[in-house]
Formats: sequence, structure tokens, C-alpha cells
Amino acid sequence: MTMDFYYKGLGPEERIFAQTPQAAAAKAKGTLYEAWFDVLQTSPWYNKMCETQEFPSDKAQEAWNQFGDLRGTTFSKWWLEAGYKIFAEVVPYQPMQIADLKIEVKESKNQKKPPLLKIEVPLNLSPAALKEQFNEILKAHKLYSDEFDRWDYSTAEVHQERETKLSHATIKKWLQVYKAYEKDKDKKDFKLYNFARDLELHPKLFVNMPKRVDLPEGLRIEAANVASDILKKAMFLMANATEMSFPNTSPHEWAITSNRAKKNKK
Repeated sequence: MTMDFYYKGLGPEERIFAQTPQAAAAKAKGTLYEAWFDVLQTSPWYNKMCETQEFPSDKAQEAWNQFGDLRGTTFSKWWLEAGYKIFAEVVPYQPMQIADLKIEVKESKNQKKPPLLKIEVPLNLSPAALKEQFNEILKAHKLYSDEFDRWDYSTAEVHQERETKLSHATIKKWLQVYKAYEKDKDKKDFKLYNFARDLELHPKLFVNMPKRVDLPEGLRIEAANVASDILKKAMFLMANATEMSFPNTSPHEWAITSNRAKKNKK
């Protein structure tokens, strides 16, 4: 028997409908679900855990227990083995319903279900007027006015911490920069400012700049900082994800220690 699942991390038109694991695998491509997989698959700390079965923290072991060994697999294959289960919501989104009640917020006895705002809908107003009034009603309620975040009500075994402006495309770019840096950093003539120029990490800074020659001295600090900022974000993202916190680019001791060791080695 085919089972259906619900996923908050899919697009707005898809997350409210039940999905089969196969359908969800295709729709999850390009979302933060895939980004989380990519981040862990790239993470040096996660890969070390896969190799050694040694865990630097309880949260890191929890991540490994949930995601498993990601070496040598693809997102689509992994999704059908594990992803569809750990990201699935126990309680799906609920549609708006018409209720013959005055405006009130009803707290659910089941903590997995979100509180419900029940309203009367007068049908003698235009749709535009109803939308305007509905927005005003939401603003007037503390639940929505105090930085409501839908992930607070996720019932999935694994879910992202908060709403974010980060996208799969941005994270993918950061990981590409990190991989390129790890590949090139030990080369004899490696310079971080030239690395930033060669990868065109700034939309305007490197316009018409020739490659294969050193960047002009006046641009070197700014260029190096551009690369350094991206690398820090990628490292922090991977370290936090390895401890079940995603997407989180807050400083993490593992990444800070790693960078400090690299500087001392030089």
C-alpha cells in the first residue's frame, strides 16, 4: 500500500497536499531539504563521523542517526531511503474553514496541532476587502504579530529551525566555493584575493579584471574579505548542520578552531 506524506519545506502550492515518497523526491530537489543533504555530505566533520563512527557531541550523533552515511549517494536515492521519513509532518497543514463563531483563538489540547483562529466570513464583501480584513485580524493577534514562524509547529522528526532567506542556490554556491578552496589552498602560488577574482565572487569588484595575473594591490584586501566571508558562512553552516541546527550560519567553535589551526600552520 502506497503511503502519503506532508512536507512543510516544499513550495506553497505543494506543502498542503499529501505526497508519495517518489513524488516528494522530485519536488524536494532545489529546496532546503536538498541543501541540508548537500551541506552534510560536504561537511568535513560529518564525513569524519561516517569514517570513524566517533561522535564529537550527542547532537552530532543524533544527526548521524537521522541522516545516516551520505558518502557516495545521491539526494534522490537518499530521500527514498531516509529523507521522506525524517522530514515528514505528523500533522499536515490545515485548510481555512468556515465556522459560525466570533473571532477567537482556540488552543488545541494536542500539542502537535497549532492553535486555530476561527472567524466568521461575511459573504457580502469583495474578495479584496476580505483579504484586507483578514490581514488586519492576523496583525491584531499576538501569535502572528510576534514573529510567527511556521517551523515552531513542525511535527517532523527533523526540520529546519527557523524561516530563512537562504536558498538552495545560495547554499550550493557557498559549498562550491568551499570545495574549490579546499582543492586549491595548498598550491604554492595560491592567493585568496586571486581565488575570489577567479571565481567571480563579487558582482562588480572584478569586472574586466584579467585572470592569470595578480589582482591590483588596492583591491586585494577587499577581494580576500569577500572570499573569507563566504568560506566562514559555509564552514559555520556545515558545523551547525552536523549538530542538527539548519540553516544556521552563527559562529561555531569547530569552524573557528579549524580556521585558527590553519592560520597557525601557515
